[in-house]
Amino acid sequence: MRRLNYGWRLAATGVAFAFIFGGGGLLAVTLLPLLALLPGHQRERAQFLIHAAFRFYIEMLQLLRLLRLEVEGLERLDDCGGRMIVANHPSLLDVVMLMALIPKTQCIVKAELWNHRLLGGLMRRAGYIRNDLDPEAMVAACRTALDAGNCLIIFPEGTRSLPGSPPHFRRGFANLATLTGAVIQPVFITCEPATLVKGEPWWRIPPNRPVYRLVVDECLAPDWSVRYPCRSIAARKIVQVLEVYYAEKLQNV
Repeated sequence: MRRLNYGWRLAATGVAFAFIFGGGGLLAVTLLPLLALLPGHQRERAQFLIHAAFRFYIEMLQLLRLLRLEVEGLERLDDCGGRMIVANHPSLLDVVMLMALIPKTQCIVKAELWNHRLLGGLMRRAGYIRNDLDPEAMVAACRTALDAGNCLIIFPEGTRSLPGSPPHFRRGFANLATLTGAVIQPVFITCEPATLVKGEPWWRIPPNRPVYRLVVDECLAPDWSVRYPCRSIAARKIVQVLEVYYAEKLQNV
């Protein structure tokens, strides 16, 4: 039975990966162009469609018993528009889960994904922000997204976490927070047993169904520039505070 269960989850995982990439490409060439013909805000419709698709996807993964998702503090996301969602990044599915939980989101995506043959159209129609913009354009794009009531999802490590390693955050997100005055909403993510970690192929699944747990904690008030008039010091302090926060969380897992 254990071998049968493992074989089933392995096959279903392959189908799930094909579904998310193929489905994203299909949305980009079918529904999104049709929605663009309607009057109103194309970006908002595209973002809501992606949110609904990811929500369906996570529900499907749970129905197939490929994972279980638990969320603590979900009510803090009910009215979180205009916040910077800062999270650790243990698994490939982290952004999918966050976007499934939050209707209006913006992401900073790699230029390679922006130009991807299948998914690039999806990124562009949703108005996501490419990561190779010059600093001034990046800040302006993030400020516009936040002012429009979107949540900006950022993983300060810049890539998936290495299991067992303490968090090491880049300072770019903190500079953005000081320049835009954004409220920082920390989200702590764990996955047990670990799966889809950095450098691991999708077919190397754990022996048991992984349980993802997201903890939505209290926000950090956007008064860093008041407490630390020097922006570089304020950004450094934000990084220190959040590195300590996530390190303590990881130690208690």
